[in-house]
Amino acid sequence: MEQHFVSRFRRYYEIEVPRPGRRRKRWPLLIALHGYQGDMTSMMRVARRIADGKMIVIALQGPFQLFLRDGNDPKNFRVGFGWGTTWKMHESVELHHDDVRALIDLAVRRHHAERRQVFLLAFSQACSYNYRFIFTHPHAVRGAIAVCGGVPGDWAENPHYKPASTHVLHIAATQDEWYSREKNLLFRRQLAERAHTLDFRFYNSPHKFPRSSIPHIRRWIQKHLA
Repeated sequence: MEQHFVSRFRRYYEIEVPRPGRRRKRWPLLIALHGYQGDMTSMMRVARRIADGKMIVIALQGPFQLFLRDGNDPKNFRVGFGWGTTWKMHESVELHHDDVRALIDLAVRRHHAERRQVFLLAFSQACSYNYRFIFTHPHAVRGAIAVCGGVPGDWAENPHYKPASTHVLHIAATQDEWYSREKNLLFRRQLAERAHTLDFRFYNSPHKFPRSSIPHIRRWIQKHLA
């Protein structure tokens, strides 16, 4: 007979705050989530480039770790992280929602973040988790940037998803082995149904974060800060 108990465990993140010389009462906040098998450090490098010293940046590490073979040596492994699987997925989704809310509260309380200027950034697997968050909590964040990811699989069935006041920037890759052009065009139609505004762009890239998209992401965030 299956039973369970609830256990506390630590959640790890990296944070960068703007230099003290920049005078401002409250700062915009960018919360960045890596893709499957990634980690907070790799995502932080991209997020810092986007923020350009003008936002508080937090890169959260996925809660579930896995060994990944590094090179041809079968004994040489590195550790990667993910956000969940299909087994009891609702628990992974609840954890993600709790984590995002906790980071927003922490950044507002400790680091002078502006609660009305919160942006979420995700790559690959984390995109659908962020979409679940913004369409379940339709007034929680100002904007969401998704790169090489998809919408939740329960888009049409989940009664919790509602039209949001959140602006969405979705960046798709033309050579993505996981998401075909047809799938991405479907995502565009679906997101347009519920996002406050949608900027959907294709970049000539495989399933990687296209660095050429960073200038546009910066401009898009700046546009939606007001």
